[in-house]
Amino acid sequence: MPVTVDVIICIHNALDDVKACVESVLRSDFKSGEFKLILVDDGSDTAAADYVKDMAARHETITAIRRGKAGGYTIAANTGLRASQADFCALLNSDTIVPKTWLDKFTAIFDVKPDVGIIGPLSNAASWQSVPDLSAPEGGWAVNSLPEGWSVDDMDAAVERAAQGIAVLPRVPLLNGFCYMIRRSILDVVGLMDEAGFPRGFGEEDDFCLRTAVAGFGIMIALNTYVYHAKSKSYGSKARNSLSQKGQVMLKKKHGEIRLARAVASMRFNPYLADMRMGVAALMPQ
Repeated sequence: MPVTVDVIICIHNALDDVKACVESVLRSDFKSGEFKLILVDDGSDTAAADYVKDMAARHETITAIRRGKAGGYTIAANTGLRASQADFCALLNSDTIVPKTWLDKFTAIFDVKPDVGIIGPLSNAASWQSVPDLSAPEGGWAVNSLPEGWSVDDMDAAVERAAQGIAVLPRVPLLNGFCYMIRRSILDVVGLMDEAGFPRGFGEEDDFCLRTAVAGFGIMIALNTYVYHAKSKSYGSKARNSLSQKGQVMLKKKHGEIRLARAVASMRFNPYLADMRMGVAALMPQ
């Protein structure tokens, strides 16, 4: 039986980003199995809503789910997870662009690591998973640009090359939720995302990681895979900051400050991520 993946994209306006994301997923070259798309329209305006409906009408492998009123990212993500029947569910932000080989590389790791429940990639803008730079010169997280003339597939090839020198795939306590592939069978144990505690996102992926670890499943970063993240236009920076702060309060309430601090420290001082940042930087055009 071929491996099956449902790629779940939660959409709220930002049509140009949505188009780029969906088109990149449709270009995926998944030699190891079969994939379908579940597009969850979370109360988008007419333009984005019509695009989702049109894509579902044109492609047998695309399912459209319309939420008439925006409920927030976590509620939309759970809507997609409930609709999925595949072996793996890939939650993908609508402002991402994936390389052609991402599905094969992710599922290859799941195949040899049967205890692993969640996998995420490296990116230009994904907090601790960012390459080549982690921090911006002016402070805060870096948003790394693609080198001039490079495509996402070019950058993915460079990341794959850098990863060849690292023998270990790191197990981590946290993953950025912009691209987040879940072994579907763990949902029976871990449950869905916490939409009551994190209805609009900003902390739901960390909470899910922490619950997954408690349930005994591993969490890994695919060092050989790069997914571009344009950074969301669904929320303004002020709204993002407010939601992030609320998410941190809820995480501390659910999991305790000590556990969160240890998890963050583990990401900050992860030697394999540090090696990847240096390795990728060495491959960038001067």
